[in-house]
Amino acid sequence: MIQDLRINLVEAGLIRTAYFLAYVLGSPFMGWLTDRLGGRWVISFFCLFLGTGTFLMGLAPNLHYAILCYGMVGLGAAAIWTPTVTLIQRWFSASRRGMALGILSPSYAIGFGLMGLILPEMVETLGWRMAWFLLGIAGWGLVLLNGFLLRNGPEEMALQPWGDTEKPSVPFSPPQRQDLFGSLLRRATFWWMGLSYFFISLAAYMISDFLVTYSVVELQVDHGKASGLLTIMAASGILGGFFLMWLSDFIGRRRALFIIHVTLALSILWILLVKGNFFSLRLGIAGFGFLFGAIWPMYGACTRDYFPKEVTGFVFGVMTIFYGLGAMVNSLLTGLVVDHTGSFRGAFGVGMLSSFVAALMVTQLKKNIDFER
Repeated sequence: MIQDLRINLVEAGLIRTAYFLAYVLGSPFMGWLTDRLGGRWVISFFCLFLGTGTFLMGLAPNLHYAILCYGMVGLGAAAIWTPTVTLIQRWFSASRRGMALGILSPSYAIGFGLMGLILPEMVETLGWRMAWFLLGIAGWGLVLLNGFLLRNGPEEMALQPWGDTEKPSVPFSPPQRQDLFGSLLRRATFWWMGLSYFFISLAAYMISDFLVTYSVVELQVDHGKASGLLTIMAASGILGGFFLMWLSDFIGRRRALFIIHVTLALSILWILLVKGNFFSLRLGIAGFGFLFGAIWPMYGACTRDYFPKEVTGFVFGVMTIFYGLGAMVNSLLTGLVVDHTGSFRGAFGVGMLSSFVAALMVTQLKKNIDFER
């Protein structure tokens, strides 16, 4: 696309930024809609945006068109993660929620892995425009798939949430209190959770985004071997995402998050200390990835543990803003530190401290038992 549209790398980055901004800013709205309409209809409808925006990318004649279309893709993608996590919270009880989200968490990694194998061949054989067309058609297929198979909650099928044998199911209904969200935003737990999400996002992406560059530039590792570190991180993340989410069902989400954040900081310290010892570096990256894979679904599970089910979608949608800010500040802050010190090690040290800060904030989480439901 860069060659055919005659754009530079900075302009190409703007296309990606349009997707990311639409995704982050659209997530609270998708969560709000899910709380009112249910995940089935929100996911199904916005898959139209996902498929249409993707298909139109194949027609892109210039940069501005591509930015607009990829922003549409980002809006459609915002209706995938937040509503899906919210839907799972309604189908599974607190004692099974971690395991369910743990099964879900590797799905995006598997998807990216498959696309990494399929897309190069598709583009080489059919061209990048046809690749966009085919992906867009697949996106449209999700409209029918989700519309037919999803249900907003177990009560629609006269079932209980899996693992819930005590509480009776009640029909899904949107929040009735008009000031529910305002009351939510005044809760300290909401802000502690959001800020911890910001700091752990900052810490995690400081390592994952610049790991290859650090290995090649400072450790003088061959680029192929350095790229292999990301494969190790992704593979261990699949295992960690499932195991740690399952474990959280027994030890509690707050304790699990605290352990993850502290151990993530220690894994970053390990990466810094081993320097160019490539075997030890691989071990450190495997440990980092094991923890990395559980962070994002763990916060999804926390929203239902600490807030009423009527606002789960909205809460997790707003949490995505904290996550997005952390990811965006990461790039700027890393650049500033590296430019000032001439090394990525200082930036990684900032990431380690950020992870510790996130752990301290997690200790302040308290269930809002007095929240009017």
